[in-house]
Amino acid sequence: MLATAGLVAGLTAQPCFASLGRAPSALSAATSAHQARTLAAAGSTAAAGYTVNTTVLETGTTVREYVGRNGVVFAVTWNGPFLPDLRDLLGQHFTTLTNESARHPKAGRNWVRAANPDVTIESTGHMRAYTGRAWVRSLLPAGFDTDTLE
Repeated sequence: MLATAGLVAGLTAQPCFASLGRAPSALSAATSAHQARTLAAAGSTAAAGYTVNTTVLETGTTVREYVGRNGVVFAVTWNGPFLPDLRDLLGQHFTTLTNESARHPKAGRNWVRAANPDVTIESTGHMRAYTGRAWVRSLLPAGFDTDTLE
């Protein structure tokens, strides 16, 4: 992962169109490959299900949006050679990341974790290998385990 300052500075990467806590993205086939699958939460009925929208950006980075039955993105993940535009990806929760980065400007060079009572953001990586995930606790479907985020 980039140094904390570099992580925040890396926000000019390819836009990914998703936004945590909002409706799912409207993706352009010209800029990404897109597939969706509907899943039922482990050990529950389909009524507690959610959808995972997977997008591969032109940069080769894969972004997944986890969308609840209410049509709101409750979690996002990213994995690939370049950071996605975290300002777009995290939406209104981007400030959680920047505030934490400002509080610990020299914290780990390869990892950042920002959390408040409702939002958790984790990002790690280095050049050509970035991963991360973020979720809004109050939007998680009943019984959803954040350890299952891909």
